[in-house]
Amino acid sequence: MKFIKYSLLVLLIGSFSSCLKPKNDFAGIREDKGSIVVSITETQYINTDAQNIGFGFGVFTNFSFGAPATEQVKFFSIHVSQPRENKLSGPLVVKIAMTPLSGYDPFPTGAVVIPTEISIPASQEPSFDYPVRFTVNKAGLDPTAHYGARFTITSVNQGVASALDKSVDVIVNEDPSYNNSRYTGLYTAVTTVKDANNVYGITSNSRPFYLLENSPNQLDELDLYQYAFGSANADQIYAANLSTGAQTAIVPVRYVLNATGKVVDVLNARTGVSLSPTFNTDSPNQFTYTSQDNRVLDVSYTVNLTLNGVTRAISIKEKLTYANIQAFY
Repeated sequence: MKFIKYSLLVLLIGSFSSCLKPKNDFAGIREDKGSIVVSITETQYINTDAQNIGFGFGVFTNFSFGAPATEQVKFFSIHVSQPRENKLSGPLVVKIAMTPLSGYDPFPTGAVVIPTEISIPASQEPSFDYPVRFTVNKAGLDPTAHYGARFTITSVNQGVASALDKSVDVIVNEDPSYNNSRYTGLYTAVTTVKDANNVYGITSNSRPFYLLENSPNQLDELDLYQYAFGSANADQIYAANLSTGAQTAIVPVRYVLNATGKVVDVLNARTGVSLSPTFNTDSPNQFTYTSQDNRVLDVSYTVNLTLNGVTRAISIKEKLTYANIQAFY
């Protein structure tokens, strides 16, 4: 009996000491230094959506066919995954090919300049995204056309290109009617609504918004969450009834900009009538276009709205930032 007890004790001690070994693993898994995998961020997003909600998103890029005559345009991003010990040693060199996309107009020769190689600086991060921008020469673009192209990673100098996520179909603008818009695109909106009487309100409500220049220098909104689920009020700003918690459509807004991007009026988007806003000083009340993929609409104002038969002073603050991934319907 003592022999059995001692044997068990030795076995337990041996097992415990094995657990403390930093390189003790099964089938070499812990000793595997990992692999560098290169893919296209937007394609990963689309594939994930298809396996979950399945909205059926497409990938877009948005830019004006007008001035400037040439522009650096972000078409997609490259995602680099480098877990564990195996990291990039020097720049990652990626080669990209562009081919026509079935069902869309091909870009005229020379309209989109694809460099021979894209050099991505090394990083020690486990994963990161790198925006891919190409020079667009706009002189030959037709504003009535609906352009599209397929971009494919053809080679990488380190790691491997993901077999499932190495190509992406990119459509230029959602519709030819927006081909000369500097504003139209997908934005991440953060909205705060305050009712002077504390009946309605919401704080930092974040969701994807489509901003549409349906008329020159006038911007309409479309809440993609509400639109996806069939709401008839997807064009409206929402707040909560603070007593019941019920989401309430407050007002459909249309922002009117001057030539410098300053917000000079806010209209009811359905009637076209001015809401007679008082602009607040906690915002620049401005659309700022830093680059094609860096745009922000930041506005704050107070309006009188009649809700459930009662006229209320409602303060609305919105900041819409151009989304990193332009994926929508």
